[in-house]
Amino acid sequence: MQTCLIADDSKIMRMLLSKIMENFGYTVTEADDGEDLLEQCGKNIPDVIISDWNLPLIDGIDVLYKIRSDKKIKQPYFIFCSYIKDPEIIKQAIKGGADDFIMRPFDEDIIASKLKIIKIMRGDR
Repeated sequence: MQTCLIADDSKIMRMLLSKIMENFGYTVTEADDGEDLLEQCGKNIPDVIISDWNLPLIDGIDVLYKIRSDKKIKQPYFIFCSYIKDPEIIKQAIKGGADDFIMRPFDEDIIASKLKIIKIMRGDR
């Protein structure tokens, strides 16, 4: 079974994304800040990370850079999910190694389409 780590300081957002990813067959864990996200990745790298840009303690983009710079680990898919709509920020995320960027608000269909785009979800859902 594939694994997903959801990182967001909002418990409600983590619960929503967790439910969606569980519906897609993922085993989900959660982190409420950037340090927790990195700590969990140090123990077990998930297949997919869905992270807010603005995380407490360590921003999502800094977490992305740390993960992408560690060539010794299996690289997870990394998707940002944020209210940020600034095209420059989105470009920075993609240039930094993010696989995609989901803007809030979203629904299950939007998440499914993003997973299909990066080819980690079959089309037959």
